Amino acid sequence: MARPETTRSNGNGAGRPASVANSFSTNAPSTNGANTPTERTRLLAGAGPNGVTVEREDTISYATHVPEVPTQKAHYNLVGLSQYNFWVLCCSMWSCSFLASFDGTIVATLLGPISSSFNASDLGSWLGTSYLLSVCCFTPIYGRLCDIIGRQSSMLIALSFFTLGNVLCAVAPTMELLIAARMVAGIGGGGLTSVGSTIMSDLVPITHRGIFQGWGNIFFALGSGLGAPIGGMISDKVGWRWAFYFQIPLLIMAGALIWFKVRYNSEFKPSGNILKRIDFLGSGLLAASIGSALLAISMMTSISPPESRITNGLFVISAISFLLFIYVELKVANEPILPVELLTQRTPIAVAVNNFTISVLSFGTMYSVPLFFQAVRLMTATEAGQHMVPNSVLGSVGSLFTGYIVRKTGRYWWLTAFCGFWAVVSALLLSTWDLNTSDFLLWTSFCPMAFAMGSVTTLTIVGLIADIGREHVAVATSLSYMFRTIGQVLGVALSGALTQAVLKRELHKRITGPGSEELILRIRQSSEEIRKLSPKLQLAATTSYGKALHAVFVCSVVLAVIGVLSGMGMREVDMNKKPAPLTTEPESIEEGGQRSYAAVANTPRDARNGSAQA
Repeated sequence: MARPETTRSNGNGAGRPASVANSFSTNAPSTNGANTPTERTRLLAGAGPNGVTVEREDTISYATHVPEVPTQKAHYNLVGLSQYNFWVLCCSMWSCSFLASFDGTIVATLLGPISSSFNASDLGSWLGTSYLLSVCCFTPIYGRLCDIIGRQSSMLIALSFFTLGNVLCAVAPTMELLIAARMVAGIGGGGLTSVGSTIMSDLVPITHRGIFQGWGNIFFALGSGLGAPIGGMISDKVGWRWAFYFQIPLLIMAGALIWFKVRYNSEFKPSGNILKRIDFLGSGLLAASIGSALLAISMMTSISPPESRITNGLFVISAISFLLFIYVELKVANEPILPVELLTQRTPIAVAVNNFTISVLSFGTMYSVPLFFQAVRLMTATEAGQHMVPNSVLGSVGSLFTGYIVRKTGRYWWLTAFCGFWAVVSALLLSTWDLNTSDFLLWTSFCPMAFAMGSVTTLTIVGLIADIGREHVAVATSLSYMFRTIGQVLGVALSGALTQAVLKRELHKRITGPGSEELILRIRQSSEEIRKLSPKLQLAATTSYGKALHAVFVCSVVLAVIGVLSGMGMREVDMNKKPAPLTTEPESIEEGGQRSYAAVANTPRDARNGSAQA
């Protein structure tokens, strides 16, 4: 798709390449009469540094008396912070992203050792599911909290819950209490990522959003890359509990950084009746819907399955709760956590399906791949973690790559399709894994999927914000992250359920005779039990685990294809096209020399987005 040739005019009417991004959104003087100065016009209104006259969002024009400047450094700071404070604020957000990914990768890598220590491998998937279910329920609430109590307070609340959850994980005496502790951590984890993303959207224009998402993903990838080997090493040396103790000082330091540095003007409306503005009913119904479905799926594949009427009842509760949730969001909630009407529009529904699908895909495989290394190839936790490091690096590389392309071209549709294709390639490679797979494929098969996940998540959030407008940035972020977390919850739960169901069948095929039921039970509960078996039984167990995980990887191929097709459903907006002239003064008030976010919120959508291409 060819990049359109766009120009921006200077004061003499001469065309000028549209290459300079700007941090403000005030009106420039105009000769069309729409913006003619009056007695009430502020002196130097619209004037930027060195006499540069500033237009909307990411465009600038040069006054007639200003000579041509060969080069003008792009400025992407929308909130008027100094460069030092701007970058410190960014790093404080990225540090939270680092800690969230570090924690998640540790749990994924230590799934086997943790489950084995409690003899409860059948509950192992709930370590991830409980955390993600909690994240799913509370992420939309944080979106509203940002507008009610402010960005900094919302982030500190999230970090407090996350820290408390890690403390409880470190001291949990049973598997059930450990799962509950992960739910507490998830209350905060939902805010660490969504609030951080909202703040980043406040700070930079849409054309730079992908680049900064890429930098954030580097920190996320660094946490993922370090979490796996460090978590495995700590578990092998001093036990898995110290993997949680290790995080506590880092979380305290992150809290101090947020307290002192997350300070900038943003538009929110404090209220003496804060609790009434939060959609607790909608959040509770959403949690009931997803939680009931997950519990039913887990019970269906448990070691002692309950009667079918129990699981069927849970599915009915899930369906009823979901319908009530939709009703509450449409008719009851004053500030709904999910703007259902957005899902009738082309791009929002395409992004929702895409984010949901690729999250099911990525988290289902992320929890299954380390299990393959440990249960089929009999690697240690440290060795399994080392195999995950390249994937973390490629995820951030993909995000930065796509962010750079979007910044240069203002386009994202074809790039979304191209990057999604590599997820299909990766899923096909994973479906070929068995006992004899070469080391080269074990190291590289998952890499294209990591690249695709980093790229597609960046492209879809940029495309969503570009389509519905920057005034809805909090809604767009909430929508994207909610469907991602729902997909993550179901990805972990469904992959674990499918693995246990196929594993049980395959073990009964290969292990028979007196005492077989007890042995099969031990193998299903703990993958560590495989190492203690005789060579013949060990081969039967590893083969059974291989068959079970193969079923998961085959399903991932279908999900990858759906992800590509749904991503292609987005409408493309040319973000580099010159905005239309404004006819009214924006209701932007500068407070303390800092630009109010209301300037963007009041910008007409068509003037902001330019032309759209179907």
